[in-house]
Amino acid sequence: MRKNLVYPVMAAVLVAWALFVGGCTVDESSHFADAAGTVVTRLEVENQQESDGSHPDAYIGSLQGFRFENGVLQEVITVFQSDGNGAYVFHPQRIEGELCFLANAGEVEALQHLSPLRSTKAEFLSVRADRSALVSPEGHVALSGWMDLETASSDDASVMLKRSVARIDLASFEQGVEVLYVKVAGFYREGYLNVQSVVTTPTDAPTEAFEQEYADFSLRRETLLYLPEQANQHIQVEMVVAFDGAQHRLSATLPAVIRRNTVYTLSVHGRGGALSVDLEEDGWESGGQVESVPLLKGLVDVEASDLSEGVRVNTSGDSVFIPYVRTESRLVIRGEAGTQVSVDGQVEGVVVQPVSGRGMQQIAQVAVSTETRMPGTREAFVYLDVYRQQVCTGRVVLVFEPSPVRLEGLIRLDTQGVCDFDRYVEGELGRLTLPPGKVARLEFDEDVSKWMKLVPDDGVYRIVGGWKPNDPQADGRVQEGHLVIMDEDGRNREVYPIRRRNWGLPVVYINGTWWCKYNLRGNVKNFSDQVPIGADPAPDADLAAYLNQCSEEELLALLGYQYQAGYPDGYPLKHNGTAFYYEGIRASAGNFGTMVPEDMAPDGYRVPAYEDYAFFAGSNDFNLGGQGTHTYRNAEGEELSVTITERNVSLEGHPYGIIAFYDFQYKGAHWVLCGLGHQWNTEPGSIARMSLLLATQGDAARTWMMEGYAHTEKPGENWLKFVAHNNQKTRVIRCVKKPVEYIYE
Repeated sequence: MRKNLVYPVMAAVLVAWALFVGGCTVDESSHFADAAGTVVTRLEVENQQESDGSHPDAYIGSLQGFRFENGVLQEVITVFQSDGNGAYVFHPQRIEGELCFLANAGEVEALQHLSPLRSTKAEFLSVRADRSALVSPEGHVALSGWMDLETASSDDASVMLKRSVARIDLASFEQGVEVLYVKVAGFYREGYLNVQSVVTTPTDAPTEAFEQEYADFSLRRETLLYLPEQANQHIQVEMVVAFDGAQHRLSATLPAVIRRNTVYTLSVHGRGGALSVDLEEDGWESGGQVESVPLLKGLVDVEASDLSEGVRVNTSGDSVFIPYVRTESRLVIRGEAGTQVSVDGQVEGVVVQPVSGRGMQQIAQVAVSTETRMPGTREAFVYLDVYRQQVCTGRVVLVFEPSPVRLEGLIRLDTQGVCDFDRYVEGELGRLTLPPGKVARLEFDEDVSKWMKLVPDDGVYRIVGGWKPNDPQADGRVQEGHLVIMDEDGRNREVYPIRRRNWGLPVVYINGTWWCKYNLRGNVKNFSDQVPIGADPAPDADLAAYLNQCSEEELLALLGYQYQAGYPDGYPLKHNGTAFYYEGIRASAGNFGTMVPEDMAPDGYRVPAYEDYAFFAGSNDFNLGGQGTHTYRNAEGEELSVTITERNVSLEGHPYGIIAFYDFQYKGAHWVLCGLGHQWNTEPGSIARMSLLLATQGDAARTWMMEGYAHTEKPGENWLKFVAHNNQKTRVIRCVKKPVEYIYE
């Protein structure tokens, strides 16, 4: 980083800053984080081309700083002062935690939805963006870099910014070589703004193709396009190059991993005509090479061939274009006597079989049969290489066109045309784009609910999976529907089964939120461990009354699990002969407040947020009262009532003591809060029997809790509170249903 060059610049900036705020000496201003909350740092772009940062993709324009403490966003800094030489002065609220600098990211819409004190670092790191938001029309690239505010000093106050994209360049520097056309296809147009631990791509990122025509691209180098970082084995490059009086078609495949801050150069050479792709991943300028030679021409005798409807041969006779529908063709290839044809490549659903030909000119016949290609398939190629005396003298390219039906999203068809999620899924499952003349619909067997629907949306169809509250069939059975695509007159039907597992939990509807009736138990991700809808012990009855009279064994089975964040397997209540304890409790754990709320809940459900529990309280420290029924208004002014009952129980063959049930009623709906208390450390007996810590997402330090008291201890006191508790203490998990677009009958 040339620190010996950076520091004098920094010292000069700090002196100027000290004079501005008044009264500081040069020695006092030599610290990078002063007592007044001022931080100075130098920002440099990694591997920038120009030493002054004047190149567009090394330009630092708009600048934002996102400061995090304990995994939670604390503030967004937008005011920076610069000396014009890379040094920046800013004023965080606290010089603690870590700070991410983002430059040129003003068009990334997802950043606008992040909120200080609510959003987590994990949410920030998962921000994704379209490539148009990652690179401006002027070529200014989104940049990111991190600094630790707590260790900022004169020795390490430089922050290296890394580009959020890769760059694809085209280069041709040999006389007589002219590039006429370039196509880069199959790349994902969306990626992650920030560096990920492993190069990955958002699962539903759309793909795109880039095309560029030239009159005579030669003797120069230029940037073709920028790509988001992605893991993608299907990025194909095709070129048409004029050389030695003829046009040549070149092809290559980009690396399976496209890394940010890396340049990939398509270098076109003359004799030998090699197309090379630079692969070096630790610089912005250079890399290794993989070569792909130009394709030699072969000739198809169109008149002698038997071509199915829609099969086309180009004018030079070296390329055959085969439509996505079912076809049966016989190709006749011309050449000299003694030549042979070999098949290079394989495509699912395609059979290419050479057949011996007759005569001096018709050297081979090749039978080509294809099944209808499914939505989502890509353009594919099989090569017919023509050899004479072990020398390749020509090549015919079979181009298998993709289905014009585009199917994107979570739906992935297997080789049999079936999408089997084998788990519960809901929401947008896919997007279907149809060519003119095609229609689509969903079909279901008579005894299967219509659990999916097609939603028209700006020229496409969204395939949406739904949810049915308290569905007695939500017991893990397979649900199947059929996506049917056909011509407008009903011909050429394509049928693709889509399957999922139908799972659900008993729920109650309170003020727009579907609350689960029961605490989680066993493994939080395993529906089979939970209370099933079909075996709800109190489906229509008063749940509080049931809990007051059911057997103690059943009560323990319903309430006897606690959790720590990050550990999906619950801790069952046990007795060791001396004291009660939750088996498996750990000395340290994650933070429910900063975790992704879906991580500790079954698919389709989440850990409640602050506002979910807040609906039942009049404030963040609210006394519900003692035994009996009490009517009150919550903080929003809504009227609720709560009935508090107590039960003295023995569990595991030992006296446990008094526990309470809290039956909240709102507009006729009942929701019962209950549990067996939390454990505050790993020592057996460290259980607060009537203190229920409720797993709550969104706050790194505080959580909702029911601080209950038996009427014999503190009569008239049961407090619903939002207060600070450490992560080691165990929690009750009572899930809420994630919002769902489609609720079916």
